[in-house]
Amino acid sequence: MPESLTTIEEDAWSVLQDATTGRDRPYRYLTLASVARCAFPEARTIVLRSVDRTTRTLEFHTDTRSPKWLELKQNGNATVLGYSDQTRVQLRLRGSVQLAFPGSEQTERAWNALQPHTRATYAGGPPGDALPDETAEPAVEAQHPENASGKAAFGVLFFKALSLDWCRLERQNNLRAKFSYDDEGRLEALAWIAP
Repeated sequence: MPESLTTIEEDAWSVLQDATTGRDRPYRYLTLASVARCAFPEARTIVLRSVDRTTRTLEFHTDTRSPKWLELKQNGNATVLGYSDQTRVQLRLRGSVQLAFPGSEQTERAWNALQPHTRATYAGGPPGDALPDETAEPAVEAQHPENASGKAAFGVLFFKALSLDWCRLERQNNLRAKFSYDDEGRLEALAWIAP
């Protein structure tokens, strides 16, 4: 007999919150899908940094020069997808993204909490730009001295879930449930749905 819908929903948010405690945790690396300017979906793997269970908000970090940032600036609707091969559970969250720009209180807080090696990932050229030599790995400072620390290109994405689609893959009886949230993050509706 499956767990109660309330337990499933609570457990889903617990595992998301737990994912922020270590890089080997399930759901630490999620897929964020946005809508590109050409109207095609764009999906990429991102690192889950924090979870606010009360407001149903996930925090991610990104380079503000990336196509992802520009897409979300134009259209904040997004989907976040994760799968755990340990539990065989897929979590698909639909919602909207708020951008925290460089220099904001949120980005300052997040930047100050980063390890130096993580900060360095924002110091190179804009994501997707061609490297000067295909075989070389250019020095970050030499390539973009105006962004030597990376801080000027660091932004935070706050994804607010409006719904959670939970699906557990079983050998003979897949289970699926849908949960909806109001603007404050309160659970508004829950139901079993066909897998």
